[in-house]
Order: sequence, then C-alpha cells, then structure tokens
Amino acid sequence: MSNTKHNMNNTKHNIENENSIGENGYRNSPSPSRERGLGEESLFPRVGMGYDVHQLVEGRDLWLGGIKIEHNKGLLGHSDADVLIHAICDALLGAANLRDIGYHFPDTSDATLNMDSKIILKKTMDLLADKGYVLGNIDATVCAEHPKLNPHIPAMKACLAHVIGCDEDQISIKATTTEKLGFTGREEGISAYAVVLIAKALP
Repeated sequence: MSNTKHNMNNTKHNIENENSIGENGYRNSPSPSRERGLGEESLFPRVGMGYDVHQLVEGRDLWLGGIKIEHNKGLLGHSDADVLIHAICDALLGAANLRDIGYHFPDTSDATLNMDSKIILKKTMDLLADKGYVLGNIDATVCAEHPKLNPHIPAMKACLAHVIGCDEDQISIKATTTEKLGFTGREEGISAYAVVLIAKALP
C-alpha cells in the first residue's frame, strides 16, 4: 500500500510540474520536440498561401507550370504570365515573410519583361535559401475551363521539381473548372491557388 501511495504521489507531482504556471504567466508543458524525439534538429514550419489570375487573349503562348500548352489563347502579362508559378512564388515568399512576387519582380521593370517564370521561381527559392528555409511541400490548384489540364500535370510536376530541386512527390497540382461560372467559366482568364509548407532548423 505504501509503495502504491508513493507512486501516486510521484505521478501527481509530475503532472503538477508539467501543468504549472511559469514566471511568464503561461502554462508549462512538456517540449513537443522532446515528446516526438526531434531533439535539437527539429524543424520550425511556416505556411504560405498564394493566388494569381491572368487574362486569356489571342496571340500569346499559354505557359502553365513551366511548360507550354497548345491552346488558341495565352495568358496576358508582363512576363510569360505563368499563373501557376506566380501563385506558388507568392505562397513561398509569404511563408518566409518576404513580401510578394510584385515586390521582388515588378511588372514595371524591363528586367522582367517577357521573363520565363521558371527564372522567377528559381530566384524565389534562392531568396528562401538565403533565410535558411527548405521546401516541405506544395499543394496547388489551377482553375480553367479550357484547355483540359489533367493530361499535362505530370509534365508540370516534373518541370517544377527540376527548377526547385525537390522530389516530384513534394508537389501536388490539381485542375478544376468553375462549372462555367464567372470569368473563368467564360474563358476570359485562368486563376491559380497555392499553399506551401517551408521549414528551417531551429537555432
């Protein structure tokens, strides 16, 4: 009985210590990195979200996800107007608290006129690397009535993975329509959304 009582007291003491109020006024709790066995090499994750839209016009090539897709219209923009890459770049920059794509690659600059968006993506990854960040994963969605994009997704993933220097499994691309609603449904433009996870080692 005495041993049982002693063990119960120890358990109660441990629980009270783990849930006690610290000097900063916050409740003390076990370190998540210790609980999960991550130790000093644990990663500090950050999430970013990006969105972009461009108008469809005649006389332009259609570039999406770094590849050229045959279509009777292309996206209008200062660069090659790759709406998917632009959304991904905005998500990456936002996650790293590095402003947005327009800040680093303004559409008023001659340097970015007709620029291949793969260059923008590579430079964006360099900016993240300068702050010590690495890519966790990308989840992106492209909204377009036409052309049908699902057959092109493997090539997009391969292209983006090559530019970023990551595994294709870290990149998810989905294609959808808006059921003929709005400017996308009227085939006036294409939009893209992206969510990214980045991380760096804790100091």
